[in-house]
Amino acid sequence: MLGAIAGDIIGSVFEARNWNDKTPHKSKEFPLFDPQCRFTDDSTLTIALADAILHQRDYATVMREYYQRYPKAGFGKSFRVWAATPDAPAYNSWGNGSAMRISPVAYAFDSLEAVLVNARRYSEPTHNHPEGIKGAQAVASVIYLARKEADKAELKRFVEGEFGYDLSRTLDEIRPNYVFNESCQQTVPEAITAFLEASDFEDTIRNAISIGGDSDTLACIAGSMAEAFYGGVPEHIATPCLALLDEPLRNVTEAFRATYRE
Repeated sequence: MLGAIAGDIIGSVFEARNWNDKTPHKSKEFPLFDPQCRFTDDSTLTIALADAILHQRDYATVMREYYQRYPKAGFGKSFRVWAATPDAPAYNSWGNGSAMRISPVAYAFDSLEAVLVNARRYSEPTHNHPEGIKGAQAVASVIYLARKEADKAELKRFVEGEFGYDLSRTLDEIRPNYVFNESCQQTVPEAITAFLEASDFEDTIRNAISIGGDSDTLACIAGSMAEAFYGGVPEHIATPCLALLDEPLRNVTEAFRATYRE
């Protein structure tokens, strides 16, 4: 899950720019850590899921607690309404929020079947649309299989066969016309491609941010897969990212990583 947090933090400075600017960032060349880098709702809800798993608590309850603690983390409008309304039902979302927060599932469960079941389980409190569930399951599956040392060709075939995502386009083909999009349908395949084309963890993050769009979430999803595939997050990235979390978030992150040997 630290890979997801790192992608979120590094990508955080590009999200608003890409949303508002007619010339979004489309390059792999940028400083990894800008003074304005921060954790967003992507990290917050990833860590909330780790917390729920660690303490065997209801994830919807934990998400609402984290929303109350970090109301300015950048949550979307539909999530804010849901989180502020006790016992509100899921809102049939196909947004990329289900995929960006799911990485802890791939470490906490011991079979691909269990990962798929629990990716659905932890998506459904908010993202009960089939596309929202599919996006979370695809990302969690890639992480789990990467941990089991599947190579990239195997991962690509699995995702295309199991989930029907089109992974035929290269980043060079995606980049020119890609625009800001918060759906699983147009975030998850692009994030997977950013990971598949990369040479290492840092290159994965740079790939994800280079296509423009919802950069913190693209990098969050891609980073979660890269961490599993490359065996961790490089120290020059891990240390500053952990330092940007507050103490409660850092404590949960470190407890989860120690428990599940992330």
